[in-house]
This record gives sequence, structure tokens and C-alpha cells, in this order.
Amino acid sequence: MGWRGIKNGKLLDLMAGTFTTLVTTDKNFRFQQNLEQRQISLVILPTNRIPLILQLVPQIEAAFAEIRPGEFREILLPSTGG
Repeated sequence: MGWRGIKNGKLLDLMAGTFTTLVTTDKNFRFQQNLEQRQISLVILPTNRIPLILQLVPQIEAAFAEIRPGEFREILLPSTGG
């Protein structure tokens, strides 16, 4: 899309016209950006490790079904109970 090097705020503005939800593993993103005035939402994954993400697919799907523009949803790794 030619967006390489564009910083977060400007990137969110560009994305809002094309995408509805951003998926990231950057846990600080929600504290760095205000989504309330943008028509985009954010799902935060706990890891970028594919085997773990595959285990979280039901939670990720639920987040996509429920999230609304301007909202954040953070997916957590299940507790191992150790």
C-alpha cells in the first residue's frame, strides 16, 4: 500500500478509510493512540508465535464479532494454573 515508514497516528488515519480492525502484538499501542475519534478498532494479541495464535483463534474470532470502532480488545494467553 506504500505505507512503509508512516508513523502510528497517521497510519491509523490511512487505515480507517480501508480497514476496520488492526491486529497487533504491541501492548503499548492502546496507551499511545486514541481510537475514540477514528473509525477503526484494535485487537491486541499476546504473542506473534503462530502455534500459540492458532490456539487463540476462538477468542480472536469472538473479539472480531464484538468489537466496535474506537475500541480495544486484548487477547490473553490462557493461564497454565501452575
